[in-house]
Amino acid sequence: MRNLRIFSAIGFLKGLYFYIPIFTFFLLAQHISLSAIVISQVFYSLFIFIGEVPTGIFADRFGQKASMLIGYFLEASGIALVLIFPTTVGLFVAYAVRGLAGSFLSGSEEALLFESVKHSGKQNFQKVYGRFLGNEQIGFIISPAIAGVVYQRFGEQAFVPLIIFTIFCIAVTGAASLFLKDFKATIADPAEGAGMFSLLKRSFFLIRHNKTIFILTVVGALTLTGEYFVQAVYQPYFAINHVPAFWVGAALSIGALLNTIATRNVYILERHFSLEKILLSLNLILSAAYILMAMLVHPIFLVGLFILLNGLYNLQAPIVSDYINTRTKSSIRTTVLSGISFIRRFFQIFATWILGVTVGVFGTQISLVLQGVYLLIGILIGYYLLVRCGCTYKVANIEGEELKFNE
Repeated sequence: MRNLRIFSAIGFLKGLYFYIPIFTFFLLAQHISLSAIVISQVFYSLFIFIGEVPTGIFADRFGQKASMLIGYFLEASGIALVLIFPTTVGLFVAYAVRGLAGSFLSGSEEALLFESVKHSGKQNFQKVYGRFLGNEQIGFIISPAIAGVVYQRFGEQAFVPLIIFTIFCIAVTGAASLFLKDFKATIADPAEGAGMFSLLKRSFFLIRHNKTIFILTVVGALTLTGEYFVQAVYQPYFAINHVPAFWVGAALSIGALLNTIATRNVYILERHFSLEKILLSLNLILSAAYILMAMLVHPIFLVGLFILLNGLYNLQAPIVSDYINTRTKSSIRTTVLSGISFIRRFFQIFATWILGVTVGVFGTQISLVLQGVYLLIGILIGYYLLVRCGCTYKVANIEGEELKFNE
């Protein structure tokens, strides 16, 4: 199907963030503190939190394609603002715009891909979604590697060109999404309604009353990975601990390569393990890697642990997404996904603020330990909740079963 081919291209293009390995160095050169750089992510989380549900409703009413187009435009604009206003306030505004961009993209990409898989007749959404995320990681393998080499060769002169090229790639991603076909759902029962409040009510009713979706939402809030926090602090942390500049980009690329391979094949895990065991294993390894990264500061260990972290980020996403989407009606799919993300973002705001303050007061090492301990406690609670609710089956076990939406 054409949509699936276009999504493969979009996945690759949206991974071409050339500026990430040098962004913190660029901001530090503009006399913006590391603490402010981390705290800027609070503005990202806050504005994506504010926009999650309204943009989800927008996508369900007017199409996920339109939501994606707006999201890519705002994302490119947000990054451009950092170049135009390279100050602390400018950074906060830029991240606020990017947060709005994220709210338009959150749920809409995933929902349209799920509908595309359903209309194509393919049965394994996990595999297709894993390929989409894997293609994004392929882009992320290439861009940091190139950025690292360019930075090593040209130093600070490379900052602006790398940021501009990232903006260009995001614009091309938006252009590619123009060729997608929308699958705007019709309302099977006219009594359900297609109005904003009807969509909102039905979506949050499902999140609250479907025990699997509800527990997965809670577990998601308890196990925020801290990916963007690490991307903001690892460059100066590497420099302080005498990691060669080459590894600023190379380590990110190698980690993305591992993530690509793992994400494309993560669906295989469900053939052997149930949901709660998969989530427990992945998050325990992440927790240990964070704590060890604070304790083992030799360049070899830092690079290796950083690669491991990046290899594991969001690995459970295709599996969790399948569990949620198989229990959600097409007519409210994006609103449900945005509603779940809305709840997670609420906790993300506080988590990011705490990490930003911790970096400013205690430094990066303590912040890494804090993130690791949070993940450890969160997944242990999450594991208990999953077992207690009986959410320990596999998606394969419910295929063909009539799903009850309790609406």
